[in-house]
Amino acid sequence: MMAMVQGDRKTRVQDCASKAGKGAIYLKEFVVNLPRAVKGERPPIYRQAVILRGNNIYRFNLCDEKGKAVIRVYDSSSMLVSSFDQESGKDYNPINFMCRKTGQYLITISFKDGKAGETIGIMSHVSK
Repeated sequence: MMAMVQGDRKTRVQDCASKAGKGAIYLKEFVVNLPRAVKGERPPIYRQAVILRGNNIYRFNLCDEKGKAVIRVYDSSSMLVSSFDQESGKDYNPINFMCRKTGQYLITISFKDGKAGETIGIMSHVSK
């Protein structure tokens, strides 16, 4: 699998950020390249801690290069939002998250069925 070169990466990040939708202001990107899961082991997961401010809406969108990525947001105790609904099997892209409390949150990105994948995730602020 060929990794993105630096100039190409910047262009791809800008392109993905432009797909965040109306009212979205770019904050951060997550460039993720994960190998496939090894049999008998847990699938690889990208993790990034971020500080989010209360009473703000954040938008997360994914631009898959390879594989089907899922982005999730956790607080210290539980998952708060996911781009994939396990029960219905539906994907949501982008997803909005209304942050109620300022603090540290964990962003995870993984690929369905433990497959290898490459994606760009964008975190944006959405004006109310």
